[in-house]
Amino acid sequence: MTAYTVIVNSRRPSLQALGHASKEVKDSVRPLIEVVARPGDGSPKVAVDRVTGQLRQNRLDSGVDLALDTRPLVGRFGKPGAREALKFLAVELDFYSFRPVAHLGDTLDDLNEVRDAIQKQQSGVCLRVDGEFLPSLRGPEMLLEQLRSIGEPAWRTDLVIDCGYITSPATAFTRVADCLGPLVDEAGRWQSVTVVAGSFPPPETFVTPATAQVTCIPRREADLWRRIAGSWDEVGYGDYGVDHPGLLLDEPGWPAPNLRYTVGRRWFLYYWPVGEDRKHTPFYDLCQELVESPDWPHEGADFSWGDERIARAARRDGGAGGAGEWKAYSLSHHLATVVGMLRREGRP
Repeated sequence: MTAYTVIVNSRRPSLQALGHASKEVKDSVRPLIEVVARPGDGSPKVAVDRVTGQLRQNRLDSGVDLALDTRPLVGRFGKPGAREALKFLAVELDFYSFRPVAHLGDTLDDLNEVRDAIQKQQSGVCLRVDGEFLPSLRGPEMLLEQLRSIGEPAWRTDLVIDCGYITSPATAFTRVADCLGPLVDEAGRWQSVTVVAGSFPPPETFVTPATAQVTCIPRREADLWRRIAGSWDEVGYGDYGVDHPGLLLDEPGWPAPNLRYTVGRRWFLYYWPVGEDRKHTPFYDLCQELVESPDWPHEGADFSWGDERIARAARRDGGAGGAGEWKAYSLSHHLATVVGMLRREGRP
């Protein structure tokens, strides 16, 4: 099966969806988890403690092939804070191996901290190449030089080429193809080569609807990978789950009920108005509409943990939950959908 890398943040919904995934999904997916802070976090240690606690609570501290990226903490705590967070992770997860994420453009201090984490974890490294470097990447030498700085061979390196947010699969393919060819020619050197992209629109695109809406959104990253897979069998598939690639924003205080439901190479955004007295009870109606629609999988509630929760809500069995639960249900279904399609077709 084609390797599947999903980039998610370290908030509870993402880790909950991964924790409740089936064994088939856990065995197939390689989560790259971006460690993020909450507004009230006073230090990198607070953010790390939350992440490690969630990993254990959701049983992700064993049996799942994780990579952890502390770079998102730079905006809150600066580069020293991101390095400090990686050090804490290597200590607190000393009983479970993960791959630290290195980036092109990292300083020597950054790379030294990655080297120390690798020595503790002994699981290799994930080298993440952001889109800004693609125009100057014409071969493996720049990447190999970065690896020499941390003393790690390419065969223990998962290479992730991150295209970020894309609006045109054709344009994204042109950007990545120029550098991908020489890298894949060297594919025997790498543990894996994966292209990641995301196309879910940014949060400001959506306005709380006055009436119930179902909107079709194309998954352009799936179309990008079809183009890539047509030229290079060795390249893995990656996406951002059901999130927009970019700066993580806190959910509004009382969001409208919604689900981002993956069906083939599309999402269907089920978006319902906020209920009277700001209650979430319209989520029950949303789930009933979904369960009765052609979008509902043939396996029904057995398709994923998220679908089981959606089916319960459609029966008004239990609480309606909130934004965190809805995101977890959506991601749970997305992971099962992508893994199933990769297993059946070799295409997302």
